[in-house]
Amino acid sequence: MISHENEVMILFGVATVILLVSMSSFTDLPTWITIAVVIVVGVLIPQLISRKEE
Repeated sequence: MISHENEVMILFGVATVILLVSMSSFTDLPTWITIAVVIVVGVLIPQLISRKEE
């Protein structure tokens, strides 16, 4: 059985990959903005959710 924390990490990991591919393909944003979005969605938000649930 997968724990809730792992489900959150998997969900945000998939969302991050989708955002990365779509932002790279369909927008002309600078690279640093794409990297910032990946870090926020893939790392910071899941960490905040995990801390909030403890």
